[in-house]
Amino acid sequence: MPSSSSARVRVVVRLRGELTFDKAPRVRKRLGKALSRAPDVVEVDLGKVTYLAPDIAALLLTSAVTARRAGTGFSLSRAGDRALHTLWELGMQHLTDTPLNPGR
Repeated sequence: MPSSSSARVRVVVRLRGELTFDKAPRVRKRLGKALSRAPDVVEVDLGKVTYLAPDIAALLLTSAVTARRAGTGFSLSRAGDRALHTLWELGMQHLTDTPLNPGR
């Protein structure tokens, strides 16, 4: 009999550095691998990201949509103001389980 207090499975994807166009295949692979594990929540940690190219922001958006369709939560953590602003403009605030507050 399942426990009513069972822990939720969270997969954390930690990204770092300058996330430019040429890093897109690696980021896509890491996000896809996290989603393929079918966790309850995928958290993308952007705390060490120094630059977020539009291509990578689009990958994050696509991953959030994929997660939502699969019933998986999707959250971003420790994102800087520039990244938050870019993601906000793309509409990410409608797809994550955590609020995006650019310019906090």
